[in-house]
Amino acid sequence: MSCKIHAGSYDDLIEKNWPAGVKKTRQRADIFKVLYAADLPMSAAEIYSALNKGGNETYAFSTVYRNLLAFEKAGVVSKTVLVTEDNAVYELKQNAHRHYAVCIVCHTKFPIQACPVNEITKDLEKDLPDFKVTGHQLEIYGYCPDCADISAEPVPVSLS
Repeated sequence: MSCKIHAGSYDDLIEKNWPAGVKKTRQRADIFKVLYAADLPMSAAEIYSALNKGGNETYAFSTVYRNLLAFEKAGVVSKTVLVTEDNAVYELKQNAHRHYAVCIVCHTKFPIQACPVNEITKDLEKDLPDFKVTGHQLEIYGYCPDCADISAEPVPVSLS
């Protein structure tokens, strides 16, 4: 796990961001740390692997998944099912939400800095004034620079 902050300051970070009504356990704090250090959304399997890498403690996959569900219910994480993924991915909710461009070959996720959906939301509010928008999701699909060359290669055709 690559750390963005020193381990000692995680306690302060967790104290400031811990949701009311959610019991703080060592497992939940460890999952929070993994998600905080992540630059991109992670699947439950990736979080499980990060938790069990080189540590003395081992976590059951069911423990990771149950705690992610508790975090989702409490509004701590956002859960997204990308079209290119078989499983959901999770990330801590930040002040601003993020969208991603996703490579359809290698499934690498590239954060998009701007939110083009905000303008669409404003138009929707004009068209449907009684509809309250509570969120949105946007994913752009294509080929990353590494996979663009692969996609340009002609596919061999069998003439049998």
